Amino acid sequence: MNSNESWATDNDVPTPEKIPQPVGYRILIRPRGVIEKTKGGIILTDSSKDDQSYLNSVGQVLAMGDECYSDRKKPWCKVGDWVIFGRYAGARISVQKVKMVLLNDDEIIATLENPEVVTQQL
Repeated sequence: MNSNESWATDNDVPTPEKIPQPVGYRILIRPRGVIEKTKGGIILTDSSKDDQSYLNSVGQVLAMGDECYSDRKKPWCKVGDWVIFGRYAGARISVQKVKMVLLNDDEIIATLENPEVVTQQL
């Protein structure tokens, strides 16, 4: 199990019931956890986990501010969507020991139907 010390969160830790509500044009994202062990049982090094984190800035939209995409005809994403964002984008916060990222609405790079599309295997 991931100690959750890195900004990539552990999928085994549930999202807290009470989360901060973003204001304005900000979006709250829960990053996808990194793989700790291969399917064959090999435990990955910290360097490999950091490479995954670098290559996969993928997360799920938990909440959106009331002004998100107010200047657009159609929003780029909605609550529940999986998105890709820049590795250093946004502000990192911790809510009940769960790491989250607070982004501006224009920092979303892409949306995904399935986060498995972005490979975590190195």
